[in-house]
Amino acid sequence: MTLGYLGLAQISAGNVEEACATWSRALDVMEDGIHSDRARQRVVEMRQLLSPYRRRGIRVAAELETRAADRLRTVD
Repeated sequence: MTLGYLGLAQISAGNVEEACATWSRALDVMEDGIHSDRARQRVVEMRQLLSPYRRRGIRVAAELETRAADRLRTVD
């Protein structure tokens, strides 16, 4: 789940849009069949990290949050 960690580094540096783009790619990979507990945990962490940006009305964060929530519902 390298993309998950890359997104973490990007958001930690304040690059919200870049992190969202990276995490979006990570979700794409998950849709292709990756369903590990570790991948699921990265999505949970991503949602937590996006929360303050979502509350501030940053559209890309809100869109990714919706997609991540949907993804978690479909992972066993």
